[in-house]
Amino acid sequence: MLERPVVHRPPPGPIPGAVLGAAAGLLLAVVWRYGASDLALAVSLVFAGLVAVLLAGSPGWRPFGTALLAAAAITLGVLVVVA
Repeated sequence: MLERPVVHRPPPGPIPGAVLGAAAGLLLAVVWRYGASDLALAVSLVFAGLVAVLLAGSPGWRPFGTALLAAAAITLGVLVVVA
């Protein structure tokens, strides 16, 4: 049996989480604004599940999940105030 080498890399930190969170916030805002409500609810629940798994999982992933959630919330908040 062929064994594949696995590189032990540290989990991503808060900066990649914030970048992906901002992108997710933009996606959620666009879907809620221009999409159907059932699609928007489904996308929001998938995002909430992803954040829940990141926060409940390994402690190394918590900064990533926290930054993801915070950036998405800030982006959504700014877009709601601007629109």
